[in-house]
Amino acid sequence: MKPAWRRAALGACLWLAAHAALAGDAIHAFGADSYRNIVARHVERPLVVVVWSLDCDYCLPSFRALAEAQRRGRLAVVAITTDPADDTETMAAVRNKIAGTGLAAEIWAFGDAPAAQLRYAIDPKWRGEMPRSYWYDASGKMTPHSGVITSSLIERRLGGAR
Repeated sequence: MKPAWRRAALGACLWLAAHAALAGDAIHAFGADSYRNIVARHVERPLVVVVWSLDCDYCLPSFRALAEAQRRGRLAVVAITTDPADDTETMAAVRNKIAGTGLAAEIWAFGDAPAAQLRYAIDPKWRGEMPRSYWYDASGKMTPHSGVITSSLIERRLGGAR
């Protein structure tokens, strides 16, 4: 029989591991200031921000291409869905869709503010087409792209930056 302190320590470790795993699956509510904060946290390294939704036909192939690029090198991806963050069934579907592609991404979903305000906070020139992606190089220069993300697009946007 193990001493009580070992059982307690093991239990605490298991709880922390489970809590960390759940935190990794967290979907954050996207607000008017979120985009600026996301970009600020990823300075000095390449970043791809993809805006998508569950009903976007081209988004899953785009996620698969990004997942393949992640397997070849380090690539930070943030996925922002325009689906509502407060709908638990929808968020489960969001989590499953991304997980099914093998993409490792920080996930956000539109929060309480009006969708038009949140779209404007991302890009005043964006009119809602999806997928919409924003490619940041290590210097912070951003290049927007509307449409499917392919391996050739990834190579053009990132080049040797990975």
